[in-house]
Formats: sequence, structure tokens, C-alpha cells
Amino acid sequence: MVNLALGIPTINRADLLDNALQLYAERWYGHHQFIVDNGNQKIKTYSREQRIMVMPKNLGVPASWNYMAKNAFINGYTHIAILNDDIEVHKTAQEISEFIENNPADFYQGTGTWCNIILPQATFEKVGEFDEGFAVAYYEDNDYAYRLKLAGLKVLADPFFNPEVYRNSQTIAKNQALNKHFTANQNRFKDKWGGMPGSERFTEPFNGKAGYDNPW
Repeated sequence: MVNLALGIPTINRADLLDNALQLYAERWYGHHQFIVDNGNQKIKTYSREQRIMVMPKNLGVPASWNYMAKNAFINGYTHIAILNDDIEVHKTAQEISEFIENNPADFYQGTGTWCNIILPQATFEKVGEFDEGFAVAYYEDNDYAYRLKLAGLKVLADPFFNPEVYRNSQTIAKNQALNKHFTANQNRFKDKWGGMPGSERFTEPFNGKAGYDNPW
């Protein structure tokens, strides 16, 4: 049986997140909603299930995803839906859970986007954590997608998971400085897997050699 939690990382778009949280208070009633606030934005909650976790510094996207996933699974959830803070998903937790139960897969996402993904605990345990060596944001999703492929897991990309309200990269639009690690992350991906996304050559990170941390 699918037991689904919600997770949202945020740093500077509490203004866009607020309307979504009002929506999720009703449509995710009875399900934990973990909000990792990397920007101390004083976010308002609208239900007792909404947990605002204020970080002392910006964890970045991969570390935020790991933090939310671990909290969900420790609390007994089998899956976590991870959403961007600048989108709105209008489907209820029950509707999403029923879709998952009727369409078994190891990972779920919308078509052409990672703004709404569903991560099962079993997949998290098999593939491992998101790579926190990717600074702030970008390429952590490509990295995990390739690792899912290497593990031979089934990824279901379906329009069902496309958000009803989609806004592209509003966090970066508000603060371009958050994108300053883009090139470093790109280089890390190429070093780790031997090529750009879609042209990877390695089947082990860094071709089986010792990797390196991205000191950001």
C-alpha cells in the first residue's frame, strides 16, 4: 500500500509557495508535508501536517531532497512526492497514491521535468542518496536519472505528474547568484560519468577511481 508524504525545498519564493501550501493543506490532509526552508523566510503554515524545517544555511537541492526523504521514511511513509516551490499540483494525495498503486514503477516524474517527482523508499535505499557534491542546484537530477538507469530501474514519466501550475526556475530568476555553480556542476557530472547527460561512458562514478567533493 502506498503511503505518500510531500516535500518541498525553498529558499526565496515563499510568495509563490504560500498559495500552494493553502491548497496542499486540504488536498494532502493527513499526510506530512515537509518544507525545507533554506532562506529563513518565515513561511506560514495552514495545517498541522505542514512542517517548516528552517536550515541554518542553504543546504542546496540534493541535500534538501535527502533531508526530506529521510524524514518521510523515518515517519513510516513508503513514498515521497518532491515538488518545486514555484509550481502547484492540484491532485490529492489519494489520487496520486491510487495512480502509483495502479502503475507500478521504481520512480515517477512528469514529462520532461523534475519539478514533481515521486521517490519510493525502496528506490532510495537501492540507488542511494542524491549527490550532495553538486552545489546548490543543477545536474543532481541528471546524476540520479543516470544512476536509476544503471540500476536497471523502471522510471515512469507520465503527464499525470505534470503540475497544473508551472513556473520555470523562479528561484534563479529572483537571485541569479544561486546559479553561479552551474559550470562547476556540469564539469563534475562529466568527470563523474565520462560525458554530458545522454552521452555518459562510465558505469562507475569517476570510472572506478576515487571521486572528489565539490567544496562549495
